[in-house]
Amino acid sequence: MYIQELIDSLVNYHCLTEVFFTGEILSVVNDSREANVSSAFIAIRGEHFDGHQAVDELIQKRIPLIILEEATEEQIKEARFNGTCLVKVISTDRAQAILASRFYDQPSEKLDIIAVTGTNGKTTTSNMISYMLEVLGHKTGMIGTIHYKVADQYFPAVNTTPNSLKMQKLFSEMLDAGCQDAVIEASSHALVLGRLWQTQVDCAIFTNLTREHLDFHKTMDNYANAKSLLFAQLGQSFKNHKAKLAIVNQDDHYAKVMYQATGAALATYSMIDPSATAYADDIQSSNGVMNFSLHYKGERYPVSLNMLGHYNVMNYMAAFLCLKLYYGYSTTDILSATKQFPGVSGRMQVINEGQPYTVVVDFAHTGDALQKVIEELRPHTKGRLRVLFGHSGGNRDSAARPGLGDILFTYADEIYFTADNPRHEPVDKIVSEMVADHDEIPYHLIEKREEAIEKMLLDANVDDVLLFAGKGGESYQVLGDDYVPYNEAEVVIETVRRLMHE
Repeated sequence: MYIQELIDSLVNYHCLTEVFFTGEILSVVNDSREANVSSAFIAIRGEHFDGHQAVDELIQKRIPLIILEEATEEQIKEARFNGTCLVKVISTDRAQAILASRFYDQPSEKLDIIAVTGTNGKTTTSNMISYMLEVLGHKTGMIGTIHYKVADQYFPAVNTTPNSLKMQKLFSEMLDAGCQDAVIEASSHALVLGRLWQTQVDCAIFTNLTREHLDFHKTMDNYANAKSLLFAQLGQSFKNHKAKLAIVNQDDHYAKVMYQATGAALATYSMIDPSATAYADDIQSSNGVMNFSLHYKGERYPVSLNMLGHYNVMNYMAAFLCLKLYYGYSTTDILSATKQFPGVSGRMQVINEGQPYTVVVDFAHTGDALQKVIEELRPHTKGRLRVLFGHSGGNRDSAARPGLGDILFTYADEIYFTADNPRHEPVDKIVSEMVADHDEIPYHLIEKREEAIEKMLLDANVDDVLLFAGKGGESYQVLGDDYVPYNEAEVVIETVRRLMHE
């Protein structure tokens, strides 16, 4: 693609210099270390680094096109001398989304894009949709918390929702791999920061909203409005003769915010209101399976879901409505695909290595999710319910900690506090803010997570239930600025096996 083609895709811009480079632009980058003599560079103001700081160096390297928000007269002079075209825009974040979509030839317009947002349930819902689509013959891509998936290839996820440049590149790779669909988790940060700009979402799903990320959003209303941006972005158009669709958890306090944000067709799901588009009742759990009745358009369907958790029944209804109303699959086909769904790694994952107690790994890290998981496990607990937990908000939302402590001391029988992405904050400080004045039940502080896991397993007795909460399927621990490889389920399995053979 040529420079002028990229520039022409912008709307509000000012060329500070002429276009000198006559060759093709072979890459669009926002990392100065990746820029070369056939690149377009976008100067993004990031959390840790401002791309504008690299402009002088890149001009000297004769980078052919630089998109920025400001430039000095000296930089303009040097750019002309070195043959660099400088283009000034109001927002490089917005320009990045436009240029990325143009460079990769509007890939999201050629995929069915399903976007799931909410505090809890994004990963489970998106995995359900992706898995069942593949059972039904699709080749899918996924972008989410656990990993990025392009057809049969998996890549580590750095952010739940990557920046717009990475997003469009992934969509392009999905198309090249033969994918028809992309199922993405849309975080509130991503929506506010414009990471989904220029992504043509076709079906948007809202799972729920509970306290999280208030260090960023400040209030729950702001948080809800951030989530609603996905539904505003949805619009009310058609693609390939299919109407855009909004699917909303009717039982959530903030459901109305999502309703009001979109003009698209609306479907709802509920475990309270039988008049919702999809409604579930007669919910029972047994041997790691949720059995329930699904009501849709006056018909009742028995469903068996290979996951524990009443909240996963809600996640399932969102996935069901997506396949039924957006894709148009028959209920028979969807229920057949449901039977094959194996569950999601790190989401109510039951680990059975022959130990005489129950072991569960779950991502629950918000107060609402933690309470629901513990309440779900309580009826299955004949002995003690032991919980390992460490607030994952090191250097972040410290105001959430007292509430997390209240839940743990109210619903658990014994607590093992440890590290969970502490970043630069001392683990004992994080834990002290959760413990506060509580002393109702026994608790332990063991900073190294692997040691805390071993301690809880050593303490376990027959018929106890052990919940390892907070990490789920995450593939890292954030210690300082370092992302250290870590997999909770693997560590737990390895430790259980070792202790059983000692």
